[in-house]
Amino acid sequence: MRQRKSAAERKAEIVVAALSLVDKGGPSAVTTTAIADLVGISQAAVFRHFPRKDDILLGAVDWIAGNLLPPIRAAAERPGDPLERLRAVVDTLLAIVTETPVMPALLFSRELHNENAALRAAVFERIVRAHDLLAGLLDDGRSRGIFRAGLDVDRGAFMIIGLLQGLLVRWSLSGRSIVLRDEGNAMFDMLLHGFLGHREGAS
Repeated sequence: MRQRKSAAERKAEIVVAALSLVDKGGPSAVTTTAIADLVGISQAAVFRHFPRKDDILLGAVDWIAGNLLPPIRAAAERPGDPLERLRAVVDTLLAIVTETPVMPALLFSRELHNENAALRAAVFERIVRAHDLLAGLLDDGRSRGIFRAGLDVDRGAFMIIGLLQGLLVRWSLSGRSIVLRDEGNAMFDMLLHGFLGHREGAS
């Protein structure tokens, strides 16, 4: 006799199925019919857990944030100076995206930017969290003399995010042919050169 799954387990299955569909065809590929087929349940069962498609996509954003933010936070809090921790944060993010490549497909979708205000707000709220974490590390490094005294940590944090976003677009357009961690860490080191103080030999 098959064991009945809890509501939380079933919702997780639906979200994972939705992410699989997003990865193959973007958010527009997410339909209750396709999800029901993947999970092996009825459409009515999908609607019991998520009344609207928007709710499923918001669940997908929560899933991504839940898998992304805790490891990034842990990297930011590891032993070492702020420069080492900042590098660890970026490398951790690149490693997770490499293993879960659906993230850019959702974050750069038409539905996110033009059609779904709630989804856009949810993603932006997570970006703000990432910005605050990066800005905190930059500020700590600035106070220790690792980063230059005049560094604008708020803009610096958004520059890091912008670098990563641009890289992910290029990675996606290339058919994921780029070795994301190698390219991302190399580009990040170039950006860091503009942040560093005299202690690191920067001009």
